Amino acid sequence: MSNEHETQKEIRGILRLLETTARVVETSPIVDPSESEERCAQQVNNALDRLSEIGAVPQGLFQPLETGASFSEVSVACHQVAAYLREGPTIDIDFDFSNVKKTIGDELKDVSEVVRQSVPDFLKDFLGERTQEKSDTDTVETVEVTSDEDEDAESTTSVDQRIARLEGQMETVVEILQEIRTQQVKQNEEL
Repeated sequence: MSNEHETQKEIRGILRLLETTARVVETSPIVDPSESEERCAQQVNNALDRLSEIGAVPQGLFQPLETGASFSEVSVACHQVAAYLREGPTIDIDFDFSNVKKTIGDELKDVSEVVRQSVPDFLKDFLGERTQEKSDTDTVETVEVTSDEDEDAESTTSVDQRIARLEGQMETVVEILQEIRTQQVKQNEEL
């Protein structure tokens, strides 16, 4: 079970890599496309090799990109492989439902800590705004004293990092729940 779970986790990571690569090459202005194109083509080829190695993609289904591949070729290749992974046989897992609660619990264990750390800051900001609104209606002038900008930037970065980490964890939870739902539907169809 854990090997299959780790394999699925790796496949999801490669899928996100391919989707991100496609998005970046389609939307990002690149200063020196020749070096970037070569690097992106190499990264897509590495992803294809790994997917073939773990059995997520049949050997030879997708041809490796040439080193001189253009951004449009890289983008098309990323979209094709991503579409195959989203709709392909990787969802066809022999899932052990007895470990679902444990698996989801493992994936969610950090979420509570992130929420626990973020809620006090959120409440301070929220309650601070409400207090300021009441003060404005009473025509009392308030002055907000803040610390150095460096500390403020650090706390903002820290919150942004927490939010980004939480988003990644929630994506993983959603994907796991989708896999569970697919397996339940398949089991119901077999009955």
